[in-house]
Amino acid sequence: MTLLKSEMTQMKLWRIGLLLWMCAVTRSLGAVLSSALSVRQCVILEYTSITCYWESTNFTLSNRSYRLQVNKTDCETKGIFIPVGVCESRGSNCSIQPIDSAFHCFYADVLVSTHAGPIRSPRFFFFGISEVKLRPPQITKIGPSARQPGCLEVVWGKTNTLSEEEKSCRWLQIEYTTHDQTQSRTIQAYSNETLEICDLYAGSRYMVKLRIQDNRSSAHWSSWTSEDIRTDEKAPSAAPRFWRHIQHAEEVGKRRLTLLWKPLSWPEANGDVLSYTASCRNEVDSSQWACSALDSSKTSCVLIVSASRCHCILSAANSAGTSPPAHIYIPGHADAELPAPQSVSVTPLDGTRLNVEWKVPLNQSETGFVVQWISIHHNGMTHLHWEHLDETARSFIITGLLPEVPYNLTVISLFEGRAGNEISVITFTREGAPSVGPKLTVLQTCSRSITLRWDPVPMDKLHGFIQYYTVLYSINGKHKREQVGGSVGQISLSGLMEGTYNICVMAHTVAGAAAGPWQMVAVGHDDIEIIPILLCVLLLSFIILIFPVCMRVRIKHCLCPTVPDPSKSSLSNIKPYQINWCATEEMDAGMDHEHYFCGNVAIWGQSSSPLVHLSCE
Repeated sequence: MTLLKSEMTQMKLWRIGLLLWMCAVTRSLGAVLSSALSVRQCVILEYTSITCYWESTNFTLSNRSYRLQVNKTDCETKGIFIPVGVCESRGSNCSIQPIDSAFHCFYADVLVSTHAGPIRSPRFFFFGISEVKLRPPQITKIGPSARQPGCLEVVWGKTNTLSEEEKSCRWLQIEYTTHDQTQSRTIQAYSNETLEICDLYAGSRYMVKLRIQDNRSSAHWSSWTSEDIRTDEKAPSAAPRFWRHIQHAEEVGKRRLTLLWKPLSWPEANGDVLSYTASCRNEVDSSQWACSALDSSKTSCVLIVSASRCHCILSAANSAGTSPPAHIYIPGHADAELPAPQSVSVTPLDGTRLNVEWKVPLNQSETGFVVQWISIHHNGMTHLHWEHLDETARSFIITGLLPEVPYNLTVISLFEGRAGNEISVITFTREGAPSVGPKLTVLQTCSRSITLRWDPVPMDKLHGFIQYYTVLYSINGKHKREQVGGSVGQISLSGLMEGTYNICVMAHTVAGAAAGPWQMVAVGHDDIEIIPILLCVLLLSFIILIFPVCMRVRIKHCLCPTVPDPSKSSLSNIKPYQINWCATEEMDAGMDHEHYFCGNVAIWGQSSSPLVHLSCE
């Protein structure tokens, strides 16, 4: 019996210990879960509702139903609790409404049910008036100010039911933005001053925003209220940036002049540019040329002008007026040349950017520089890029380029609107291997040597600067190569054996190489080849020599035909009749003696058909 009682006592003690352990674990777990749930903020919306926000650091509490409870309490003792309201949510916030006043102290907590039991967050205490968020103000009118030209007047709906003390606590913030430029200021909301915003850009679209705050609740501004408005236009305040490109024209004594300009940008445009006007005047005979129909989308025009010195002007216009003119001078063919920069260097920064640097002599007085660049693949001036720089510039970074594409880059000095000589370089942002190799041509073959020539790789296939060429040639499985500089276009290979060679040329850049087509060339057969050539030369020489002889006989036969000899005819037995004769040539004015001619006539046959032979002495 005693043993049984001892065992029962031990069992009871074990159960009590287990129960105490479970209580401790539960309490610890509850404390851990309670610390994982907390109210982080409560906001009173203009005395009408309280919205509290909470957060949980334990993922097991997510997507559960939360119960928010808000109570009034004594601000000093925090020991009196008067319920305000309860709400439930499966999210992270909940609102309780209505409330009678914000001039109280409150506390809020959140309760959530779990498998281990309910978990309540720690109490969150706050003073109501410090957590008030006002409703956004309403803009009732916005437009040009009648008192100050160029300003905007903003009218918003004020509440007249507030006490003077409440009005003095209200502050208004106004913010106005155009082209990513924002200005703002804060004023007393219920002051007697007219709300005006000035120092605005003409012809610009602004977004005007208002919000309000109770200064006793400095952490909470109302939401923004916004309106869009556009200011009135003015005439453009600056001239467009102006440039030119000069080429020879097909007509003698004329030049093809391409005028180029940058679109007038904000804020100098003071509105929307509607058109441009461009013209040039000959400074010798005052003849003029003008571009027509230049709307706001045009950035260039072409004129055929004389070779004399010209003065060109460009202006932009909007609905309010015309900009100041931009000037540029085109030198005549006989004008003195102005100097170019001393040197230009280019450094690739990456595959799309180049850093251009230049030097000028110390005694030059430039008023600016122009950097222009164009892809060599493009010939049209519409693809020409350029940038005006002031006289202090000595470098410029070009962006938006393509790798493995050759660019012609030029730097030009400006002297009071007149351009000096240019200095140009061809460059790449990043070099690549050629896409094709050189095409080979055999110029001469001899018994033990050959002479080769190759054409340069086309520029659009080059992708880099040629560093050197390699000539590859092989025969009977034996391979050889010769290397020459990148400026060489011809080579002679000597000491060759008789046979047929396979030959090609490779072009190398810093990034790689490409081989041209292989060509078979026979070496050591010049004795066979020269025999047909000699035979052709001999045959041609014989034809040239025999042709005049044949032609001479033919011409003589035509001019002097053969006359038959009467003594050899069948009538040779007929005795001829012979008549002797003489004649005297009449003297001319310049002759000092007379000429006498004598001869005879022989007649054969009958009188009806005689044969006559005339001879002269």
